Amino acid sequence: MRTVGVLCEGQTEEIMVKEFLGPALYEMAGIWLEPTILLTRTAAGGTGRGGVSKWSKIEKDLRHRLNSTHWAAVTTLLDYYGLPQDSPGMSDRPAGAPRQDVEHVEQRMAEHIGHPRFLPYLVLHETETWVFAAAEQLGEWLDDDALAGELKRQADAEGGPEAVNNGPDTAPSKRLLRLCPRYIKTQDGPVAVGDLGLSALRNACPHFDAWIGKLVALAHVR
Repeated sequence: MRTVGVLCEGQTEEIMVKEFLGPALYEMAGIWLEPTILLTRTAAGGTGRGGVSKWSKIEKDLRHRLNSTHWAAVTTLLDYYGLPQDSPGMSDRPAGAPRQDVEHVEQRMAEHIGHPRFLPYLVLHETETWVFAAAEQLGEWLDDDALAGELKRQADAEGGPEAVNNGPDTAPSKRLLRLCPRYIKTQDGPVAVGDLGLSALRNACPHFDAWIGKLVALAHVR
């Protein structure tokens, strides 16, 4: 068994790891995922959990985790949408497709951290992207066929779930709440994605698929 630390942006990502990704990867390849939520400072000076405002906060958490030999690798589960503009690679992104942009930023993050056990991953464009891939399952869960049909239509129109873009009014989470105000991101999303399953999500989301492939490969590292 290989244990991988996952630095999560917030509670939704943590739940996705605990209830969906972790069990699926352990069954598939013996990879055990241990999620932790990014630590932040509150306005009152205390410690909070979740949210990303500066790259320095992400880097501090990553380096702290990489100092531990407990994990075979440390990865991230952070949204590309809303990633701090001072993050490595954000200022010189190529004028290409979204996947090219996000892979450029991930590469620069890896180079900046400079640790062989660091495997950066940014979700194109939010974890709610995965819910667009699980449109049918969400519709069944919420008993709303019209919602399922509209989510699928929008994803197809953009060129797939991972192409649902990162505009302030058109990001996956914004669209979901506009279409379904009763949607609860920490409950409904993980249920729908879990019902979809890992194999189907990999088929629908190529960038996600590549990340899972890297995690699975750790099972064969000596």
